[in-house]
Amino acid sequence: MVAGVSHVLFGLGGNIEDASMTRLGGEFSMMLVTALPPSATASKMMKSFKTIEKKLGLQVTAQPIPASAARRSKQEPPKYLISVYGADRPGIVYQVAQVLAKRQVSITDLQTKVIGSSQKPVYVMLLELLMPASFDMDLLRTELDDLRQSLKVEISFQDIEAIPL
Repeated sequence: MVAGVSHVLFGLGGNIEDASMTRLGGEFSMMLVTALPPSATASKMMKSFKTIEKKLGLQVTAQPIPASAARRSKQEPPKYLISVYGADRPGIVYQVAQVLAKRQVSITDLQTKVIGSSQKPVYVMLLELLMPASFDMDLLRTELDDLRQSLKVEISFQDIEAIPL
């Protein structure tokens, strides 16, 4: 799939500038930010994908985004990682996300899965975060600790260094 999609974009004279690809529930998903020349109109692009859509059973959607939204800021705020481990139950994602939203913390990446045996499944959630410019880390740590206790899960919060690509 990656080879097929990137081949179509290359044929249009496009460049993949940012990408996130993952397998989820037996399906493979790709999100791409691409730069295309003016000659690669939306209709030409969608027509170019028809063969590969049929061949690989893909569903392709595309939409233009402003150039400013496609560019990454050179001065991104610090990044942090939250890991959540515990018994699977409804509401874990919601409750963690609610604590973060209340503090205007942006979730830039979120992954979940159930690991372990069917007799002892463990829910795992990893969140990558961007904090507002002035932020009270101690308050967030306290709120996450309160949440950890109420959900009966393990929550770790750590700084991660951004790796420039």
